[in-house]
Amino acid sequence: MTEKCALADAGLDESHVAEYLASQPDFFARHPGLLDNLRLPHEQRGSVSLVEARMERQRLRIHQLEEEITQLMTVAGENERIFRVYLDMYPRLFDCRTPAELEQRIAHALRERLRVTAVRLVPDARWCSLPQAQAGEQLEKLYRERMAGQDVYLGRLGREEKQRLFGDTLINSCALIRIGLQGEMGLLAFGSADSSHYRSGMDTLIIRQLAGFLALLLPRMVADGHA
Repeated sequence: MTEKCALADAGLDESHVAEYLASQPDFFARHPGLLDNLRLPHEQRGSVSLVEARMERQRLRIHQLEEEITQLMTVAGENERIFRVYLDMYPRLFDCRTPAELEQRIAHALRERLRVTAVRLVPDARWCSLPQAQAGEQLEKLYRERMAGQDVYLGRLGREEKQRLFGDTLINSCALIRIGLQGEMGLLAFGSADSSHYRSGMDTLIIRQLAGFLALLLPRMVADGHA
């Protein structure tokens, strides 16, 4: 006779037994002999006692927690490294006189230390008349199709979009962020050959801070007439 049949003959089912044991946390304290007599199936050892099964579950949970802590420490270490790269870069941007110089210095810092393949700083032609400015219609098309009203996009681009932003450089993932309170100044674009380098759900705090910093520098350059 199976356990289910025996329970059925007693007018019970497994859920009743489970509910009773859950409501009586001291049940096995009152019946200590059951801890040694009850056996649970085990893949490697055939069967184990309840005490052994609980200890094994605790060991597995501890192992899982140790792995999670290791992963968190790895992420924290990588975030600190990225933060330091940007922190070191900011003072060098103050010396730039043109958007082209800004783009070059950002690209140099990120290529050398963060494996970013390409950086583009694209002023909006509706906001300024700098030579490297891009037509507002083209930017609006990109905003509409990729950013959907958001100021940041992480992921992949189509062939024409990549060509327009990065030319023939091999780009498999990118980060796009609009510059200015309303995104009116233009676009900052990062491209990577690694398809998983920029992906949806990543933290965007650091690139938002960089975009905010550029929003302070660019008006000064435009006012000074630097191209």
